[in-house]
Amino acid sequence: MQIPRTVKEAYALDAANGDTKWADAIKTELLQLNEYKPFIDHGVVKLLPLGYKMIRCHIIFDCKEDGRRKARFVGGGHLTAPPKDSVYSSVASLRLIRLVTFLSQLNGLELCAADVGNAYLEAYTKEKAAFVAGKEFGPLAGHTLLISKALYGLRSSGARFHDKFADTLCDIQRDPCP
Repeated sequence: MQIPRTVKEAYALDAANGDTKWADAIKTELLQLNEYKPFIDHGVVKLLPLGYKMIRCHIIFDCKEDGRRKARFVGGGHLTAPPKDSVYSSVASLRLIRLVTFLSQLNGLELCAADVGNAYLEAYTKEKAAFVAGKEFGPLAGHTLLISKALYGLRSSGARFHDKFADTLCDIQRDPCP
């Protein structure tokens, strides 16, 4: 499976393969961005609000284990200054998940699991970053968009989602793990 590195290459692969799998993945990602509303339209301007940094954003591609194509719009967080607050967000290893599953089975406990689609976009970001929308944004092409949600690729997005998830667990009277 050849994974494209650019949108142009994704469309070229579709043409060569006689399908629209990469184009469909791009369309799905842009529709989800539209649904989550992670940007604030600042119009066609050169001046950014105080404290904002202009960054580059792009689409990255991957192929899921079942063959589905995945496109993800990411921000160039490496272009922003490191945030003053923590950006750490723990990750569960496959070994830990297996151990928890085994222990819950052994002790007759109910185990619930979920996958949060576009997880980071559930949380707001504290980073002040903006980018100029490309042609894939249709009528917003050329507009400066301020990033308001924890876009993939920003330095603190993992930590912001972790905070949002912990708050949500508390709201439903569940204790989050640290």
